[in-house]
This record gives sequence, structure tokens and C-alpha cells, in this order.
Amino acid sequence: MLDVLIGTILALVMFSIGLSLQPVNFRRLFSNPRVLFLGLALQLLVLPIIAFAVCFFLGLSSDFAVGVIVLSACPGGLTSNFISFLLRANTTLAVSLTICNTFLSMITIPIIVNAGLYYFSTGGELGQLPVLPTAGSIFLIVLVPVFAGMFFRAQWQVQASFLQPRLRWLSIFLLAMLFTLKLFAPASAGGSNLTMAELYEIFPASLLVNVGALLSGFIFGRALSFGRNAQLTLGVEAGIQNTSLAFLITSVLLQNEQMLKPSLVYAMFTFFSALLYGIWLKPGMVKVIRKEWKSMQFFPGREEGK
Repeated sequence: MLDVLIGTILALVMFSIGLSLQPVNFRRLFSNPRVLFLGLALQLLVLPIIAFAVCFFLGLSSDFAVGVIVLSACPGGLTSNFISFLLRANTTLAVSLTICNTFLSMITIPIIVNAGLYYFSTGGELGQLPVLPTAGSIFLIVLVPVFAGMFFRAQWQVQASFLQPRLRWLSIFLLAMLFTLKLFAPASAGGSNLTMAELYEIFPASLLVNVGALLSGFIFGRALSFGRNAQLTLGVEAGIQNTSLAFLITSVLLQNEQMLKPSLVYAMFTFFSALLYGIWLKPGMVKVIRKEWKSMQFFPGREEGK
């Protein structure tokens, strides 16, 4: 039952993102290709490397290590885009990275996850993630809802503008409900049965990966002379992953609840760590955040920071 709920919530999240996209988003994709390519490199190369290194040096158990790798392979999504909007960073860059990574995820997720399964497997007991079925599942549950949302917006713009912010909040509520069920429900009911001992093992690795991802946006963004807003967005997009997609891969496709637990732990704090990262880069945003929480608009037609 929870497996069906995971797929349904993920599809709803992606449909909500699709409702926020317009053709202009695609035209802007390559308006600043240097920062876009840097964002893709951080998400597709730097983040998995950080995850592999942390899992190796901390000596995580095989299942937990693969769970961290799965998480690092997932693109950003609703939450990361929302934080970029909330902190008045480069929302166009955030949406562009979501678009690119969502399309690329059909190829990159099986490659990165299978590398993790191969490297951390002891005796081959972890198996492999089938490439074509995984790509098909991602296409049906992730990409089709995005296309459906974009089509709906193109045909019924007024209704889409009404639905999008409400679906966003509904998606956040459903994700919180799913997270709670996975965290606290008994194993017989589909819960993860996360223990305190497992939390103590997973949390340091999750925190190191998250901090490394956030700081990569600052370090590489500053090295290439991008502004604070770009540095903020790059770090947030690398540091916050689509945990509902990670749930789908670990719980449904790999059918391994142990691998799902790093995603649960990661989701406990990354929203707040990303906010702290943003406030560190832009201290004046504390007052603005209070106002933005009361707003029901997600991607208003304002000029984003560069």
C-alpha cells in the first residue's frame, strides 16, 4: 500500500512542477550555459563522488552506503526549487537544473546506483538495478506527470495558476505524511523500523554529504566568479534531493527497506540546513522568509537574482 502511495505522491509532485513550467523556461535553459553546466556537474559528478567518499571513509554497512548513493543520484525537485524562490536566489537556474536532471535521471540514476551496488556489494548479494525497467519507471512516474502538467498549463492557464500553489502545499503535506508513515509505522505496515542505533550510524554520513554538497555550490560558484544568488542555488540544488524518488528506487524497485533509511534521515534536516546555508550567504533574508511563508505563489513572474 505504501509503495502505491510513494508512486502517487511522486507523480503529483512532478505534475505540480510541470504546472509551474512554461516554454520560456526552456528558452532560458542555455541563456547562461556556464552556470547551468556547473550545476549539472555538481549534481551528477561532485555529489556522487562526495557520497562515495563519505560512505567509504565512515565504513557504512552495504545497505546504508547504497542508500546514500541512491540519494546522491536523485535530482532536486519541489523543495529545492522552493528554497531558491524563498531566498530570492536564481529561480530560473533552479528550474532549469530540475528540468535537465529530471530528463537525464533516466540514464544517470541506473549508472550511479549500479556503481554503488557493485562497489559496496559483498559477494554480490545486493544485485543490480535493471537499466531499462528503471528508465521506464522514471519516465512514467516522473517525466509523464511533468509533461501532463505543462500540457494542462498550456491549455488551461487560469486553472493551472489556481491549482499550482494548492497542489504544491498538498504535495508538501503528502510528503510529510509519507515521511511520517515510513518513519513511525511498524514494519508490518510498510514502515522502515528505523532504530536509534541505525540513526546514529546514518546521520554523520548524511550530514557530511549534505554539508559537502551545499559548500560545493559556494566553492565552485565563487571560483568561477558567479554571484551569491547563483552560489546559493547551486548549493541548494546539489544539497537537497528528491527523497520521494529515492523512496521509489529503494523501496519499490530495489525492494530494500534498509536502503531507504538514509533518505529518511537525510530528509529530517536538509530543508533547515539549506535555509541556514542561504541565510549564511544572504543574512538579510531572515525578514523576507517570514513574508514568503505567507505567500501562496510559487514561481511568480518577477526578476530573479543572477
